[in-house]
Amino acid sequence: MENSCSVSVSKLIKQQAIMKNCAGFEKISGVGSSDGQGLVVSVNECMKALKIGRATLYELINRGELDSYRQGRSRKILWRSVETYIQRRLQEEARRRDCGG
Repeated sequence: MENSCSVSVSKLIKQQAIMKNCAGFEKISGVGSSDGQGLVVSVNECMKALKIGRATLYELINRGELDSYRQGRSRKILWRSVETYIQRRLQEEARRRDCGG
């Protein structure tokens, strides 16, 4: 029998899969990824997708929670790291809610 934490994490991961299909995430498309999502997004695209401000986004980058690199004068953020960040936040929230943590 699974404990309540693992059941809730499973639910949240399924919700994340549904979220990927939402219109806001589909608009940020590119080439190179098997799921239709681009490999990288711009700072503005990432801010829009996560619904956060520029300062918060750069805090996430500086803390190492999002992977990015400079391409000329622009910064590119790996979409894979955005998805990993969302999954990590969902798991943290599930633990907080269900396990009193």
